Amino acid sequence: MRRSPRHLLYVPALLALLVISLSLVVITGCTTNSIAPTTVSTQDKLDWLNETMIDDQPQRGAGFNVIDCPILFDTTLVKEVSPYGSQIDMVNGAEKIGFSLPYAAVKSPITLTIRVTKYQAPFGKFWMLECGPDGTKFKYPLYVQPNSHVTSTSSSVLFYFNPDSELWEVQQIEAEASPQLAIEHFSKYGISE
Repeated sequence: MRRSPRHLLYVPALLALLVISLSLVVITGCTTNSIAPTTVSTQDKLDWLNETMIDDQPQRGAGFNVIDCPILFDTTLVKEVSPYGSQIDMVNGAEKIGFSLPYAAVKSPITLTIRVTKYQAPFGKFWMLECGPDGTKFKYPLYVQPNSHVTSTSSSVLFYFNPDSELWEVQQIEAEASPQLAIEHFSKYGISE
């Protein structure tokens, strides 16, 4: 069986393509990918919140670019709860945030309102929780329970907006993917990975 002269051209061409492909894989693996998430400290997130998310439902701080932090999801949950406890769930596809109010946490029936807004912040997903009536206090804490699709890393941070100082504060850090974050009273909160 006789091989054609074209066969001699195919082998070197295939080898050249293989070498180029391997080179691209090595180079790509060594460069920084701007799309890949980077590790951002809790303090950096807190600084970002205090620079961009200020009070008044929330207004965005000076120089805030909507393109840098688009709203991905926005909904409001309203439910009348009784002293017997209640479960309120926000569901967005596979993402779920549960709000568990234990037995005897409130003295009498009350209508609770929770506005849930998901932002694509520069450091990743950020969930704003505007809970009302503002200042409602619970005898036992209400537990916010984001599932692993909301906080896909090994720890979650609960931020609280302090209306007296007009600054965000870290309220709780949980080292698990599906934490239980305690809220003693209704106000403005945020959840981040």
